[in-house]
Amino acid sequence: MKTLYILLPTIIFSFTSFAQSPIVDIENIPSFFKDGGGVENAYYKDINNFMDPFEGTWLYTNGNTSFKIVLTKETMQYTGKFYTDYLSGEYQYIENGNEVVNTLSNIDPYNIGIGGDSLLKPHHRPVCNDCPANGRRVQVIIRDKITGLNGTFTLKLTTVNGQPAIEGFIYGSGPALVLEGNPPPYMEMVIPTGTFTFIKQ
Repeated sequence: MKTLYILLPTIIFSFTSFAQSPIVDIENIPSFFKDGGGVENAYYKDINNFMDPFEGTWLYTNGNTSFKIVLTKETMQYTGKFYTDYLSGEYQYIENGNEVVNTLSNIDPYNIGIGGDSLLKPHHRPVCNDCPANGRRVQVIIRDKITGLNGTFTLKLTTVNGQPAIEGFIYGSGPALVLEGNPPPYMEMVIPTGTFTFIKQ
């Protein structure tokens, strides 16, 4: 009986070890692999915490035009097949004093305005010649809630007048399909494209 008592914890530990999900460094896994495949129950983890400095409220201003983004790091979120860390967020865009779109009050985790988990090294497109080799940009998708179109949003940490800042580059794509004689209601996003410098608030 004494022998059984000693062996039982060992057996339970063995089963527990095999049942644990593998942890995979998220920056070494291409997004298309995670989206289209991925190891079941694996945890694609931001091991080096590259996403952490992007959290917070950030604001771009140019006269009476402003673009605010609020970003949060989500950890170990289940996708239905595996777990992953990613940045999620919402935004507000005001042009010439008129609010064009505002998703800041959104609380639906399945319909976020900004989301993604791609960590970009300097040589990844868009190429960043002045990025440090040990730094990472984050690439996310920004969803235009008015047009239903999406844009790619690349975030790069920087500093402006001693303040933490993000250099954001947005480029949009048009509709996935345009049928002759049946044009979609929108051909481009109402969210502006181009490069924006967001100052941390």
